[in-house]
Order: sequence, then C-alpha cells, then structure tokens
Amino acid sequence: MKYKYLIVLMLGCIMALTSYAQNTTVTGVVNDDTNQPVGGVSVVVKGTKNGTSTGANGSFSLSVPPNATLVFTFMGFKTQEVKVDGRKTINVKLEENMSNLNDVVIIGYQQTTRKKSTGAISSISGKELANLPAASFDQLLQGRLAGVNVQNFSGMPGGSPTVSVRGSSAVNLNYSDDAINVLSSPLFVIDGVPQPNDTYVSPGVGTGANYLAGLNPNDIESIDVLKDASATAIYGATAANGVILITTKKGSNSEPRVAISSWAGLNQRPELRSVTLGSVERNQKLRILESQLTYADLRDVPYLLTDSLNPAFNGNTNWQDMFYQTGFIRSTDVSLAGGGLGGMTYRFSGNYYDEDGIIKGTGFTRYSTRLNLQARALKDKLTINPILFFSRSDRARGNGSNSSPISLGAGNMPSSLINLSDAKRALFLGEYNANNDQNIDNNLNVNLNLGYEFSRKFQFTSQSNYVGTNARRDLSVSSALNNYQGNSSSSFSSNVISLRTNNYLSYIDNFGKHNLNVVVGQEARFDQTRISQLGGFYGASDAIQVVGGFQQRNIYASSDYQSMGFASYYGRLSYDFNSKYIIGLTGRADGSSRFGKNSKWGFFPSASAAWLLSEENFFKDKFKNFSLVKIRGSIGLTGNSNMPNYLQYSLYNVNAGDYSGNDDATSYNGVTAIRPNFADGVAQNDISWEHSMQWNFGTDMEMNNGKYTLSFDVYNKENTLQLFSVALPVTTGFDRALTNSIGVRNNGAEIAIAANPLAGKSAVKWNTRLNVSYNKNTIMSLPNGGRDLVLSGGRFDKSHILSVGSPINAFYLYRTRGVYATDNDVPVNPHTGDRYGAAGNAFRAGDFYLADIDGDYNIDPFNDGINPDKMPMGDPNPKWTGGFTNNISYKNFSLNVFCTFTFDRDVLNLFESDQFSNAASNKGAFANFSTADLDRLNIWRKPGDQAQYAKYDIDSRRYYYVSSQSFFLEKGGYFRVKSIMLNYQLNPNIVKRLGLGAVKFYAVADNVAMFQQSSRLPDAEAVNAYGEYSGGGYPIPKKYTFGLDINF
Repeated sequence: MKYKYLIVLMLGCIMALTSYAQNTTVTGVVNDDTNQPVGGVSVVVKGTKNGTSTGANGSFSLSVPPNATLVFTFMGFKTQEVKVDGRKTINVKLEENMSNLNDVVIIGYQQTTRKKSTGAISSISGKELANLPAASFDQLLQGRLAGVNVQNFSGMPGGSPTVSVRGSSAVNLNYSDDAINVLSSPLFVIDGVPQPNDTYVSPGVGTGANYLAGLNPNDIESIDVLKDASATAIYGATAANGVILITTKKGSNSEPRVAISSWAGLNQRPELRSVTLGSVERNQKLRILESQLTYADLRDVPYLLTDSLNPAFNGNTNWQDMFYQTGFIRSTDVSLAGGGLGGMTYRFSGNYYDEDGIIKGTGFTRYSTRLNLQARALKDKLTINPILFFSRSDRARGNGSNSSPISLGAGNMPSSLINLSDAKRALFLGEYNANNDQNIDNNLNVNLNLGYEFSRKFQFTSQSNYVGTNARRDLSVSSALNNYQGNSSSSFSSNVISLRTNNYLSYIDNFGKHNLNVVVGQEARFDQTRISQLGGFYGASDAIQVVGGFQQRNIYASSDYQSMGFASYYGRLSYDFNSKYIIGLTGRADGSSRFGKNSKWGFFPSASAAWLLSEENFFKDKFKNFSLVKIRGSIGLTGNSNMPNYLQYSLYNVNAGDYSGNDDATSYNGVTAIRPNFADGVAQNDISWEHSMQWNFGTDMEMNNGKYTLSFDVYNKENTLQLFSVALPVTTGFDRALTNSIGVRNNGAEIAIAANPLAGKSAVKWNTRLNVSYNKNTIMSLPNGGRDLVLSGGRFDKSHILSVGSPINAFYLYRTRGVYATDNDVPVNPHTGDRYGAAGNAFRAGDFYLADIDGDYNIDPFNDGINPDKMPMGDPNPKWTGGFTNNISYKNFSLNVFCTFTFDRDVLNLFESDQFSNAASNKGAFANFSTADLDRLNIWRKPGDQAQYAKYDIDSRRYYYVSSQSFFLEKGGYFRVKSIMLNYQLNPNIVKRLGLGAVKFYAVADNVAMFQQSSRLPDAEAVNAYGEYSGGGYPIPKKYTFGLDINF
C-alpha cells in the first residue's frame, strides 16, 4: 500500500518537474523602425499577469511556456503579438502608431480612452517637459495646451506664473499679483490628490515661493487638463477654474534600472532698457531746463547737474549693470525603478536644482525625493500603492528691503551722475551681512492608495492623503536701507496641513452592444493653517538680527489659526451603445464649513454626449481616410469656494493692529478689551457658492491613422455669484460686507492641429503641432445695480474700472488726442472765454491734448470715484494665445523648436509716465532720477513742434493726468521663440560596449528671441497681472544649458 503512495508522489514530482521544464527563458531586444532600442516596452504573456518591461537598451528576459504568445505594448507604437513557438530569442521591431485614440485619459476617479471621451481635454506627455530649465512645471505649460493661458510675468527664480484655463474671473484688485494667481488658478491634482492652493499666505510676509515648484518636472509622466464642465464637475466646488491632473512616473515589472540626468548652464539677462549716462544725461537735462525755466529759476538748478567737477556728481553709473549678473543654473536627477518580486513595482527618485538669478542676491534651490511603490496581495485582488514625496526649497529674494533692485521702479532709478561709496554699494547689493533674507519651504506629501477587486466588474478604491507645508522667513535689514527706521528684524512662520480621505466604488460591465461604467464615492477634507510673525525696528545695531535685541515698545507680534472642513458625495455614469453613441452624467454635492446654515451645501451636475460618426458604416464607405470623426457636447455647473473662513460668525477684535503687526491694543483700565470688528465683521449666513455654468461643443478628427489630427471647441463659461466687498449704510454700524454680486463671462474657441507628414519609412521624421485659443472676457453684473467700480491696479492712481460690458480690469484712462503745438491750438470755452484746462490751470503749448468727454472744458482731476473725463478702454486680458512646436529627427539626432504667442492685449506703460512725473514734481526729482534718451524721443521743445511726446513740464505737478491716459497704453502682443533643444542619442553598439543602457547628450536654449508689437516695452510679457509695466519687475532671463542622460 505504501508503495502505491510512493508511486503517486513520484508521478506528481515528475509532472511538476515536467511542467517547470516546459517553461523557457526568452530573451530579446525591442527596436523601433529606425533600429533604435525602445526602453519601457511592456512584455506580457497573453492572458496572464506574467510580464516584464524592456530596459533602456531595449532588452528583456522572461520565463514563459513554449507555446505562449507575447504581447508587446508601448505608447506611440502599435501593439504586437508574437508566438514563442519554443524559441529562446525573440527580437521585435515596433511599428510607429501615430494614432492616440486608445491612449488612456484620466478624467477624475475614472479612466477612459481618448476615442470615447466626451469632454474637452488637453494632454501632454512629461517627456516634452523633461530637462527644460525651469524650477516648476507650470512655467513650462505656456503655449503647449489649447485653452491654457500661462503668463510668466516675472523671471525671478522660484516665482509663480499666472495660470488660467479658459480665461480668468478674478476681479478683486485689492490683492497682490500672487493672490490673483490663487483666485484664478485651476485646481491642481497630483496623483489623485487635490492640492490645497486656496489656503493663501501673503508673500509679503511669507516666503513667496511657488508651492508647485517643489515637484520635479522630470518626475511627471503625463498632464491632462480638464476644461469643460463634463470633465470638471466631478470635482465640484473646487473646479470653477478648470482642473489640471498630474500623473507622476511609476515603476514597472522589470529588472532594476538606474537613470541619471544632469544638466548645467548659464542664466543671462535679456536686453535691458537703454539709458543715458554721464555727460550725455547732464547735457540733455540742462537743455530741457534752459528751454523752460526763467533766468531766476535757473539759479536753483540742482548741483548734481551743474557741479561737474565734484567727484560725487560726475558719475557714469549704469545701475542696471551694477545689479545684474550672469547666473549659474544646474539640475541633477537620479532614479531607481523596477519590480518583479511578488508583483511589486517601485520607483525612487531624487533631484537637486539650483538657480542663480540674474539679479544679484536672488536665486532658488530645491531638494526633492519621491517614492512610488505598488504591490499586490490576496491573489492579486488587493492593490497597495503608497506614494511619499518630500521637498525643501530655499529662495533668495535679494536683500529684502525697499531699496533692493527688484523694488526700484524705472521712475525711481537714480541718475547715472551719482557716485556710490563702496560701503553703500555693498548695502544695495546685499554684500553686507547686516542684510539677511532666508526663505525656507518644506513640503511633505504622504499618500496611501488601496484598491480591492471584488470581481472583474466591481472594484473599491480608498485614498488617504496628508499634505503638509512648513514655511519660514527670517528677514533683517540694515538701518541704511530701512527708510530711516533703524535696522529691523522679523521672523515669519506658517504651517499648512491638509488631510483628505476619498473612497469610491466602480462598476464596469458590457452586455451585448451596451457598455457601462459607474462610479459613486465620498470625500472628506480638513485644512488647517497656523501663522505667526514677530518683528522689531529701531534696533541698536545692524549686528542684532534677532527680535530679542529690540526694545519692547519697538516689537510687534501677531499670530493666526484657521481651519476648514469639507465633505462631498459624488457619482458618474458613462454609457455607450455599440461604441458609437456615448453619454455621461455627473453629480457632486459639496458641503463646506466656510458657508453659513442657509447655504452650507452646493450641488454641481453635468451632462455630456458624443457621437462617433466615423463608426457609422455609411461614413466608413465614403470617407475611408478618416480613422476618427467625433462630435461631442456638454453642459454643466461647477463651483468655487475660495473665500474667507468664518463669514457666518460675527467677528471681534482683540488687537486693533492689522495682520502685518501693530502694538496698539484696545484696553479698559489696563485690561485688554474685546470689541466687535466694525470694519467687516458682520455675520453673513446667506453668502453662497460661486457658480460656473459652462456649455461646450466640439469635434475631434483623425486622418490616416493619426497622421493628421484636429480638435476644435467652442464654449461659453459664466461665473456668477462672485464675492465682492461693498460699503454698508452707516446705520448698520459696519463699514463693509461681502456679497454675491459679480458675474463674468468667458467665451471663445480653441483649435489644436497635429501632423506627421513624413510618417512611414522615411529616415527623417517630422511632427508639428499648433494650438490657438481665443477668449473674450466680459463683466456681466456688478453690485449696487451694476454701477461702475473704479479700482487701483498695482498703484494708487485708480487706473482700472469694473464696468458691465467691459473686460475684467479694463483700464480707466483719459483719451489722448495728441500734443498742443501752440497755445492757439488749445480750445476756448465760448461761454466763459477760458481756455481748456485741468484743476484751474489752462493747457499750454507742449501739453498733452486730452479729450473733454463731458464737454465742460475742464479735465476733472484724479479722484476715488467715477471721473466724467475718463473712460474704460483697452483690455489687459489676452484674447489670442497659443503655441507652435516642431520636432525633426534623423538617425541619432533630433531637434525641437517651440514657440509661444500672445496677441490682442493692452499694457499700460507706467515706466514712461513715471519719468514724466519726476519732472512734474520738482527740479530736484528731475535731476536725481533717470530719464529716457531725450535726444531720441520726439518731445515738444518749442512752439510749432509737431511732437509725439509732451514737454517735460518742470514743477507743474501734473502727475494726476499724465499717468492715466491712453498715450501710455501699448499693444502687448508678442511672439517668442521659447526654446530650442538639440539631442544626440549615442549609437547603441557603443553604449552596449560601455556596459550602459542608453546615453543621450542635449543642449537647450531658452527664451531665444522675442518679436513684439510695442517698441517702448523691453519685454511685453514681463508685466504684472493688471497689464501694467512699471519697469521695476524681474526681467525674464535667457538660459543656455548642456546635459547628459545615462541609463543603466
């Protein structure tokens, strides 16, 4: 009997050994149609989860049954199936697949293919952003995606660009540029985690760093931009400005692969403003004074212009040269990726980025790491995906004082005749250690994603996330640069955390010709912000750089704590019949602690449909070249909850000082008192969610299996119920309150075209892409019955207006009609005989001729309200934006040229008006500050001159009408050659002999050339968010880098 069991055991072992022996190890290399190795190709045994991926040199090794079929898949190439048939070596040549119809598109808690998507979605691969010299990926999106407008107003390292999707709706000009970025910014979602960008910390007291600069662009796998309501409504009350989904790179089931990417280069200043120096400046100014002043007034000409023998007044200083430098920029990436053990995959990456600014004392340094793990358990039913990310950045902002070069506007640039002592020069340049400005940001993201597959049709996903940001700024300014307040020191710290959990069930099924995809879920989020600031002034010594070294009466302090809770329930249904007719329904209910009891919850639905015309038999027979023709449409509602916390409560003041610090406390008999906040502390339970209603109609086409593609959309987006602060009647006891009163419409069209005209067997490959977006911005409604609101821009002179029918932030200016050649050209009031004038002063020859809108023969001066002689004009919001890309490759070489453009936008040139205002102030200001090259300008000098510019009117004090006039309104359109990249892939045979996987050399030129409509602006892009150019911003540098990529 025991022999029987022994025989059975032996037979089992023999069968097992036989089964094992039947498996064979297959090796091979995967190349493209030009015989270049392709790394990252998925190699899977058909019908199983057994697989691997190719290394950087295209090689793979996999144990498979002898009768297996291998499936080779890689984005951009056609999928191939190869039978093993007992072979041990299989080499595969992949055929290029220009069609992207089956590419996966992420649409929020669901994935679909580009072919079956019903929404307006633009996508870009992370490969297009890799190795470009920029601190953050959002800067690199400019011009690359239809409907996405990115303006890099500043070239300061680590700064934030302005990003908007289908126009901006931010109207409150009481915020800084950075706050407007937050108000108009889309929702950024990184690996499924919405980033808490609505928790705003003013850069004036904070570090001012771009929170997206912590993410290394080389870690990005793909970016999908959701533009219409059908795509964004699943994100509800955070999606009014669009959604940008970022997917980072992951590991693959393969042997460990190490990749090193390192590049370095130079930051060079662009061409700056032309200036007059030394004796040329002195002679030009003296001629102006001699032509305008009486003999008696000439005795009061400042010594700076007359005492040329004085060493203090005979300088030849180009202040721009003193502050600017050529900076060094470098970046190094190291990554380790692989998998295979128990189905686990991994990818770990580290990055070091360092950039010296073109202005001395500025720069940005980042250290970042990212770990992405994925494992399977419980017979592959459970997926565990932890993601950890940490970054630390250090941003140098200059010497941190009002005298820093960044703060010096064009009108405040000193005369070249002034000589500086070495000590003073060191103070300006931040070389003296009494000036200190440290800005440190630490970011930690911890994500845990769990998925359980109950069946092929039914799955559960749970996401838990922690996002934490800790920022600290320590600032010390010497007494010499501190506006006569002695030396000062301050410390600022902020801690922002966001906790989020998201759980959803998905059901996918197909029965007959019916395909169904359903998702239902819930989300909860908690945000907390802690801020503290401590500072002191009038210190005893510049060497004291801690607040403890100041007198108590000269110390101020403030702190703040705020928190916010968010709860949501959502669902999405996608259905298609016979892969021809597709519909999508989405709904999301959001509740927020920011709203009162009367409007705690908001509901945001959407509906969409698409018709795959190219799948109809009647169409296929007649138009065989079209591989896709899809017509789609959508309508839906999203929201915006970017608003202050605690509006539903009555607010009280314990300290009468503002957030920036003040030691005036309200007290009674020595006891600190608590009193109502009569400024804006009234309880508001009826404040509602901002709504964004949008409809979209579009079409997608593809010809010759992707050789030519076209996507076209038209849309209308109306943002209503926006918050705005309005004055309250005196009888209420409060000054102001918020109200849902502003409506803004953005409507336009987008087109994206791609072509691969040389696709096929040609050795030369060329693909080109063009995207063009048109957006018109219009104010629909305003508070107080639609009455116009006059606002300041970046200054005090009320040069912007909100007016129904006009664009957001339209300029509010006097209309310039020319320059009076003679006194006789000035109109005379026929009723009084008085000449046309301003503020009681008649205009004279050489003055600007300003239109008299109200016909009273008097230009009404600057005031805080409606001015009957000013009118809305111009538009700081660009109507036309886009980009143009060309990729050309031949054998081992490839060349990429990328251009971006912006047109139909106006810019107010405050640089030139400030120079006029210096002359208008007094002779001293005219002498002490810089002027333009007066010999090159067509300035009025004597009666009869047909001049373009008015005269320099010394001592006239006419600034109130000089700055805010249409003469200084410029055309802000430009076409920029943004980047040129040349790549060389080392021959695979040489690489193999070196024992490496792949080697690539590359060179990049960034901000190569600029072609602009205005000849009076140095850089039409380098303006502020209000469309103003003051000359005091940070120029956008030119960058030249060389790099090397090595894969092992």
